[in-house]
Amino acid sequence: MHARGIPDLPYYLGTGSLADLATRGNRVCVLNILGGESRQVTPTSHVFSGGNVVFGTSPGRGGQVLPTAIGDIPVFNSVREGLNAGHAFDTGVVYLPPSGVRDGVAELIRVNPGLRKIVIVTEKIAVHDAREIRAMAQGAGVDVIGGNCLGVADSWKRTRIGGALGGDHPEETLLQGTVAIFSNSGGFTTTIAQYLATEGWGTTTLVSSGKDVYIHYAARDFAHALRQDGRSRAAVLYAEPGGYYEHAVDWGKPVVACVVGRWKSKLTRAVGHAGAMAGSGDSAADKERWFMDAFGVDAVYTPEHPVVSKKGAVVTNIAHIPAALTAVMALSGAKPDFAPRGSLTLKPWMANDQGLDLPAALALAPVIAPEPYAAQIAELKRQVGAVIARQNM
Repeated sequence: MHARGIPDLPYYLGTGSLADLATRGNRVCVLNILGGESRQVTPTSHVFSGGNVVFGTSPGRGGQVLPTAIGDIPVFNSVREGLNAGHAFDTGVVYLPPSGVRDGVAELIRVNPGLRKIVIVTEKIAVHDAREIRAMAQGAGVDVIGGNCLGVADSWKRTRIGGALGGDHPEETLLQGTVAIFSNSGGFTTTIAQYLATEGWGTTTLVSSGKDVYIHYAARDFAHALRQDGRSRAAVLYAEPGGYYEHAVDWGKPVVACVVGRWKSKLTRAVGHAGAMAGSGDSAADKERWFMDAFGVDAVYTPEHPVVSKKGAVVTNIAHIPAALTAVMALSGAKPDFAPRGSLTLKPWMANDQGLDLPAALALAPVIAPEPYAAQIAELKRQVGAVIARQNM
């Protein structure tokens, strides 16, 4: 059984439009808020979103706070303690270890009738636990995004929930525009937004779906919300092998799909994103064909062979996404959202040809790096023969 959500769907889905997926009206509770990843990411999300995190939990650390630039976030031992202190919320973000995710989700659902959405950042959740999470959320009428994801963000509403979409300076990457993004990869969600800006395309809602075996908010859910979102003229999808989530989906608007992972067929053991390694008969080539059939194209787009239709294009290189989108939208007379910002050509900040006589195509002249890197490079050049300090990523 599942709660009643959007009519005509065989399962519960509560969010009808991408415009409602991440808003400044959402109030957020973060489980394991003082963990290593959350401690670094949550303050940036909180500030960028105008202060959307009402409290966090960390058993045994109740009474502590997580400092941010706009004020401290209180920490409680449990969700119940936070609610009893008067901190209402409708969205939960889960940073717990894999073994604790099911119980964390159960706590959120059990003690908070006002819960409407959960974002699970944790990866490698056991399949059995993921099934129980799905069942609990469906019964309670709660949308789940993840696991193994970096959450959602909205460039129009200047909001992000869970994870690090947009990086440490989301205001520089999440530029208002008309393109929605749905990506199995959290890191590439941000990269694609940056790449689109080079061609003049901004974004609406960005969804990092994750790629564990269970993708709770999947491509079909995204497509429904895309069709209902008046801001979004088109979408970009980044898809990996594994699962049948993208099969026979009605996108309703132009889509550029980047399908990667043809190497999966050559592997003898599972690696990388768990879901990308799951299933059979659902290879990257299969997914390319699903999208080609949906768009009415017969080949992959490349700069040398720009195959597109009004419905979309398929690429296998994320660097080709911006140009492919521009070509698709041009068929309907649509132009980019703003003037192009830079280009994706290779621009080395430092170069040393070791005295080799390189061909002109390889002998690239260095360019001045953007700050603060330009000043750092200038200082390094003064340290001839010195050992350059390295910083962990």
